[in-house]
Amino acid sequence: MAKPRQTDSGKWEIGLRHPSLPGGRKYFTFDTQDRAAEYGEQWKLMKLAGLEPPAELLRATQTTTVILAKVLRAWINSGLAAPTQHSPLGSLVTEVGAVKLEDATYAWLSAYIQRLKVQNNLAPNSIRHRIQALGRSIDEYLRHNPAVVFQNPVKLLPKGYSTYTDVDRRLVEAAGKEARIDVERDRRLHPGEEARIVDVMSGKQRDDRVRGLMLKGGNALRTMFLMIVYSGMRLREAYTLHRNQIDLDGKVIRVQCSKQWRGKIVFRDIPMRPEVHATLVQYLSTRAMFPTAYLFPFIEEEPDMPLKKVTQRLSDRFRIAFEYAGCMELHEHDLRHEATCRWLEMKDATGNWMWRLEEINKILGWSANSTMAQRYASFRGEDMAQRMWPKAATGAKAAHVGAA
Repeated sequence: MAKPRQTDSGKWEIGLRHPSLPGGRKYFTFDTQDRAAEYGEQWKLMKLAGLEPPAELLRATQTTTVILAKVLRAWINSGLAAPTQHSPLGSLVTEVGAVKLEDATYAWLSAYIQRLKVQNNLAPNSIRHRIQALGRSIDEYLRHNPAVVFQNPVKLLPKGYSTYTDVDRRLVEAAGKEARIDVERDRRLHPGEEARIVDVMSGKQRDDRVRGLMLKGGNALRTMFLMIVYSGMRLREAYTLHRNQIDLDGKVIRVQCSKQWRGKIVFRDIPMRPEVHATLVQYLSTRAMFPTAYLFPFIEEEPDMPLKKVTQRLSDRFRIAFEYAGCMELHEHDLRHEATCRWLEMKDATGNWMWRLEEINKILGWSANSTMAQRYASFRGEDMAQRMWPKAATGAKAAHVGAA
């Protein structure tokens, strides 16, 4: 029987012979010498018993020296990668593109993740984006190369791999940095903030400022703000609206969903709340436009302006307006959280909840069985307390009268 030998990587390799094997010999690698010797002994007993080797070992194993850059670019060029994966895929090509696929083991991946934490000091969400893109790239390569025997190490990662462990935290702090954590956005509008923001977008000057804000777009930005906060549509969905997507008589906005790719176009209908209807009626009374014209002028501020630039420009304007209004740490996307809560909390004239969860998913552009509504829901403790205490006070008063 062959004896195990230690390789340069520190692992133990044993070469086993059998006439049925491709080339008459096959090499197996193990972490320890004892494990390699044990497998060799099992192989010897199998030969003595006249048993054939497993069928998967009889196929010639395709050896490859393909590097990860080729694997990653193949996934980029496949057209299957979501647009949000393009940035992390580019980072992966730069950082690990020279690594051979056969060397991309679980141990290597664990070391790479720790490097992303300690050296790059990335947030857990950014780490997940990189690793998920890497895993999908390897899966796609293996689907097109079935003869390659390789286990995708991404599938072996434990839950919470992107979270900084105590060891990671000590290493990060030793490097003079701070461990990153996932930030969950649950910022809602506080009482009075909506009115202040509307005033600011209308040009009202603060008492402690020399002048008011003169944000480009006139009343368009104010109208878009109110439409988003009372409907929950995404920023891109709002600024790409055309006039013929607004049905004032039917009180419906037909929105083209922005969370699509591969050329797919999907629309959904959002019912107009009275606040949105009144705002749009007032806005349209100040502007004459053709049915196919953009509802808001932002996308036409420059010829052929990319949508990404439009989104960034509008996000900056919202941020400036929020800061001027004293609404610190409020982001434009927080308005979608606010709108989700308002849809969930809406009641009809009888005091019952107005919308089923399936209807809210439909309004906000999520799939029927999505749990996104629960993730976006940020119910305030003071609101729930006010909902409960009037009933408690009424019950206590009735009990006191009965006792008297």
